[in-house]
Amino acid sequence: MVMVKKKNKRFKQSAKQTVAVDAIIATSTVEQISIADAQRAVKRSNPWKYAGVAVLLLAVLTIPYGIGRDIAFHHTADAIWFLSRVQPVGWALISWCVTTITLISLLIAVIESRWCSWGALAYFAFAVEQLLSGLSILSTKYWWGTKVIFGSSSVYANGINAGIICAMGALGVFLVVYITTLIFIKKTSPLNVFTRSWAALTLFFVVELGGLIVAMFGGFI
Repeated sequence: MVMVKKKNKRFKQSAKQTVAVDAIIATSTVEQISIADAQRAVKRSNPWKYAGVAVLLLAVLTIPYGIGRDIAFHHTADAIWFLSRVQPVGWALISWCVTTITLISLLIAVIESRWCSWGALAYFAFAVEQLLSGLSILSTKYWWGTKVIFGSSSVYANGINAGIICAMGALGVFLVVYITTLIFIKKTSPLNVFTRSWAALTLFFVVELGGLIVAMFGGFI
């Protein structure tokens, strides 16, 4: 009888220890998961990250444009010499390429979440595009401004303006087509293929090529 009581006592102690260990492990696991989740939440909602992105975007938006505009107004002869190295149609192609690369790399960076590579390319291309915008005094009515600043050499700046404006116009056309497809085309329709990422990028590039043709041969230079 005494032996049975001792065995029961030992069994109860062992059971209590097992429960205590399981509770510690469970508590530790919950704490680890909570810490990991908290770290991810902090990382995702880090305000300094978004502040840095905003500051960098503002710098890329204003500094290159200001430099290009300063060259156009205060070093006009040097600007004309530089622009005259390339034909107006060539400047339309260059500015279109820079703008399109900016848009495509930004789109891929958002879709694939690869900001270190495609995001950096988007920032760099956008800085070049802004420099050209300032140099050509970008405006929707650019013919008057470039004529006043560059005189008979305004055709080169007009080529830059035409390439950028037509590239952005093609972006607008693409967005209209893509959003219309999302809203009105049924998921079972064969046309729904255009909503996929690779098809959307292909369609975007085709529309941008149309914008390039308009910029080079549409009488905007």
